[in-house]
Amino acid sequence: MSDSTVSATASSYSKHSEFYTHTITFLVEDSLFRISREPLEAESTVFRDMFLLPQGESETVEGQSDTCAVILQGISKKEFESLLRALMYRSVGSDLDRGQWISVLKLSTMWEFVGLRNAAIQHLDIPSKPVDPIDKVVLALQYNVREWLLPAFLALAKRPTPISIEEGRCIGFENALKLALVREKLRLEMVVEEFAFTYKDRTRTQQYSTRRLVLGDRDKEAESLDYTPFIREVFSP
Repeated sequence: MSDSTVSATASSYSKHSEFYTHTITFLVEDSLFRISREPLEAESTVFRDMFLLPQGESETVEGQSDTCAVILQGISKKEFESLLRALMYRSVGSDLDRGQWISVLKLSTMWEFVGLRNAAIQHLDIPSKPVDPIDKVVLALQYNVREWLLPAFLALAKRPTPISIEEGRCIGFENALKLALVREKLRLEMVVEEFAFTYKDRTRTQQYSTRRLVLGDRDKEAESLDYTPFIREVFSP
């Protein structure tokens, strides 16, 4: 080995365009994560903008060492693990359970991972593994998945049991009251009434027919009704 090779510093070498990986270190709760930053940069506008910020000395740049990690607050270690598994191991993404996909939905929405967010929405909307309508409304409102609201409200309008107080707290009492309005089945029925009137010392009884709105009992037929137009009207902004 020549003296020139020994004395060469790392800065004198060029970095391979394809096989030189930039890594970044995160601290979540009590765990350090060191991962490649390329997938984050490629798929998240939030991380892409963060990596464009001016960099200082390598030892003091946030994320470049275990002692100067990027601290991610407001999330759990398990949530971050779920995101990374979905991001780094796409082929095993289907192995994530429902709770993990909800974590992916949360973080992908927060950090603008468009592809991961779409994948999470797709996995949480599998007909063979339906999410409870109340949970779906909560998730739709929390993470702005507007396309889930109408089907979830339809399911809640058709089910036999009314919205409970606890469920009302979860979806918001305004939404609960609107659902109660949709669930009230009004029907027109013909009512025959009689009235009496007197003329020239004679009393005569007259019958007439009228129609009025009355509250109908909820029955099994309610599950087959199409509430879509009414729900669109009631829940329109």
